Amino acid sequence: MDEKLKIQFHAHLMEMVLEASQVNPGMKEFYRKHGPREKVWKSLEAQETKKLQKKLDKLFPNEFRVEAGLISLTERSIHEKKAEEQAALRRQRLETHILASQKSTLIHFENHGSPTVRNPTKLGPLKRQSRGKECPTCGVKMQSKNELFGLTIEHIIPVRYGGKNTYDGEFPQCVGMCYLCNQTRNHIVNAIGREEIGNRTKISDRVIRFLITQVHRVDEVLDDQMSEMFWGHHRLASSQNIPVEDYDLFGDGEGEEYVEYQITPNEISTIPAPPLSEDGVQEDSEPIYLGLSKEQAIAHLKRDLNQAIGEANKSGKLYRSERLERLFLRHGSFEQFQQKIGMSGETIDAILYRLYPKQFIIESKGTVQFIYALEQKEVHFYNFSADVVIPTPIENTPEEPEVKTPESKPVSLPVLFARESMTALLNAYNHSRISLESITEALDDLRKEDGESWDAYLAKFGVKDGGTDAERIHMLLIECGFLCRLEREQQLHFIQFELPHSFE
Repeated sequence: MDEKLKIQFHAHLMEMVLEASQVNPGMKEFYRKHGPREKVWKSLEAQETKKLQKKLDKLFPNEFRVEAGLISLTERSIHEKKAEEQAALRRQRLETHILASQKSTLIHFENHGSPTVRNPTKLGPLKRQSRGKECPTCGVKMQSKNELFGLTIEHIIPVRYGGKNTYDGEFPQCVGMCYLCNQTRNHIVNAIGREEIGNRTKISDRVIRFLITQVHRVDEVLDDQMSEMFWGHHRLASSQNIPVEDYDLFGDGEGEEYVEYQITPNEISTIPAPPLSEDGVQEDSEPIYLGLSKEQAIAHLKRDLNQAIGEANKSGKLYRSERLERLFLRHGSFEQFQQKIGMSGETIDAILYRLYPKQFIIESKGTVQFIYALEQKEVHFYNFSADVVIPTPIENTPEEPEVKTPESKPVSLPVLFARESMTALLNAYNHSRISLESITEALDDLRKEDGESWDAYLAKFGVKDGGTDAERIHMLLIECGFLCRLEREQQLHFIQFELPHSFE
């Protein structure tokens, strides 16, 4: 069959329908342009029947009908055409909505807008309407239960980037979504959906398009990388709910126990601690765990990771995920550890997620991932204070009071984030005098991520109301452990840091 001729014939028939042309004159016009009747029908492989209706049915089933000397569309064809037109118009409206959302988030970023305050009361009707319906991303039926697939309200554009508490219109900003999909979309934003501009963070246009299209899509055209990451993380997280017997890391192998292997005191004493360099970072060490079983290797990695995080935190630093590679060297290599536990090909964050549920948490800050331990319940994540060495008195006379070791205070995560941000600033400028404006911008980014006012954010560091903005920022830095002073030059303020800082 001549496919090109068939396409031209279809276009001619549609023109006849639109112009209400009579059959005979219209067909003669087509023969005049494309050759004699017999040649045309032979090329279209429809010459065996004399009835025009049968020829059209063979070429274009259920699309055209010949009646009263005219050619028209069938009812089914009219419905399909309308559906196609409506889908095309919806795609256009969705594209307009995406571009408008990208523009509004850019304006929010440029104007240093504050995060939107969540409004559960306003969103209450949406939650009631969504109960029992299918999740728009994974299709599970959502119920008001506090579990992996329980009903939550998803802000498609996150509130920290200016997303509103609205759910009206054709493409609502807020929708009902299961907890797992909601959190997985947050993971996408934190992992690859943000752009670092100076010392501030902006949500990318690319992830805005993905977040909107995944919920309001008219077809399955999604960002390949983000879609693959979404479903990979979704499968990983949902696998935590499978029965123990289907994923038996520990225990007797029959699924009847789930007992983590405990490291004995004798084992601890016989295993040397990894050596430290002058800056307190673990040096590469010889493999010493190659002979361990799967359960033992898992237990030793947990112990070593807790120690490594603690050492980093005591020095006032966060523990970066790339430093895990040094711990895996004790097991031979990362690949050997993967093979031993039966998780070849899995990433570091996936392994921690599977092996130690609710024991470690990984958070992305720009392109860097940090690991925190959640071992202590009654205090902040860790006691991050540096060890305080008290000199031994020469004489213990009654006149001299007895020296007692002060109780160390736990350092909160806001302090650690502020320290990390200021250290990055100092490294970027490569000198110890930084403008107050640059410091305020860096802290403002952290404040917005927490969704708080400046007063509430400063209160986390014990900085009370009163004094100028410059004085309050200076006090915040002092509370974070920096040795610094506030300086003024003409109309500008600067912070002069005394380096190195030990955060004692």
